[in-house]
Amino acid sequence: MAYEKPEKTDYLKEPAVRTIPDEDVIRHRPLWFRQALAAPHESRVLNVDGNDIHYLRWGNDDPKRPGLLFVHGNGAHAHWFHFIAPLLTDHYNVASMDLGGMGDSGWRMSYSRETFAREIGEVALAAGLGPKPVVVGHSFGGFVTLIAGKHYGDRLGGLILCDFTVRPADNAHEWFLNDPERRPTKIYKSFEEACSRFRLAPLQPCANGFIVDYIGPLSLRQVTKGETRGKRTFEDTGWTWKFDASIFNGLRMGNDHAEIYKNLACKGAVMFGLESKDYDPKTITFLRELTPEKPVFTVPGAQHHIMLDQPQAFATAVGALMAQWQAEGALG
Repeated sequence: MAYEKPEKTDYLKEPAVRTIPDEDVIRHRPLWFRQALAAPHESRVLNVDGNDIHYLRWGNDDPKRPGLLFVHGNGAHAHWFHFIAPLLTDHYNVASMDLGGMGDSGWRMSYSRETFAREIGEVALAAGLGPKPVVVGHSFGGFVTLIAGKHYGDRLGGLILCDFTVRPADNAHEWFLNDPERRPTKIYKSFEEACSRFRLAPLQPCANGFIVDYIGPLSLRQVTKGETRGKRTFEDTGWTWKFDASIFNGLRMGNDHAEIYKNLACKGAVMFGLESKDYDPKTITFLRELTPEKPVFTVPGAQHHIMLDQPQAFATAVGALMAQWQAEGALG
């Protein structure tokens, strides 16, 4: 997830999980990262229920080759996985999408968990990701990926939920229903000022500063006074964040997540950052008792944003699950 640096009155006031000395933050782009960004890929658009959904695609045109789709978190975008996807293309076709109202996808007049599920399911099936694609969802993306699994599970190979907690019905959390209404994103006069306001949410430092420096500028768009997207007409000219803040006003999550996860018609797994605020041994125990056949594991050295903190370990974990499920015949 990502958002602009909050003012004192902002509703986002979570403290950083821990601190990292400035000298330990890596700013130069290492060779593997530069090679990943340079890997050939396509930018595509699929219309889902009247809205253009943008996604990036790596790989070849073999319809039988297994594949996977990455789904980003709240306020993020497809480029959060731009440096992950090429690490997996030796064996798989890969796509990374922008959810509706975020990234370079169109904005809707209204949003629900079902509209997001439709976008995920339709992109997964249309992107050339093999007979039964796997969907990998992070944080908010894990939530809507789970809902997609409810509706598309029989056509998918599996779901990997990353730092999203599947809770029992009696402990369900509604992230948005009780929050104050989110105000429209601020419009900044200059691109440089807007970039300086980029932060991760929940707040955390990231030793891989070169990744944050990459995704931050790609989170912005230039707007013109009087321009309309979705329900918003921009009141000024300048730079603002790509996500539609109105998405989360009253968005219902539901209390059926454990039931959905238990009864998935495809494979499932859950990954947590070992240092994440969402990691809780009690959650691990609950999930293992709920579905003993579905692996639950942690990535050392990672906080909530696993793919930023430990990108190569994240890609290795996804690749290992893909290889196992392919060996079991789950990917078609």
